[in-house]
Amino acid sequence: MKRLSDVFEGLTKSDPLFKNLKLRLVLSDLAGILGESLAKHCRFVEFSNGTVFFTCDSDVWLTEARFMSKKIAEKINERLGEKMINNVVFRRDRNGDRL
Repeated sequence: MKRLSDVFEGLTKSDPLFKNLKLRLVLSDLAGILGESLAKHCRFVEFSNGTVFFTCDSDVWLTEARFMSKKIAEKINERLGEKMINNVVFRRDRNGDRL
């Protein structure tokens, strides 16, 4: 009998919906990926064609996040157990809302 985790892993390789779900499960621990301070000021927006998009609530945090983007991509891929993320893009939240 197959374990549920094995079935889920198989589905993530063949179905984009499950691939997106797997990424969202990993990103549910944003503080573990971005760090406590940065996670308070950034939020996940979308995933498209190997790129993860985030917004930040200020230019200071945006600069910090962009500086760390390569390491963040590596950390996400490590947690996913595969190279799904090629690029991490941070943008300024134009609404000016605190996240």
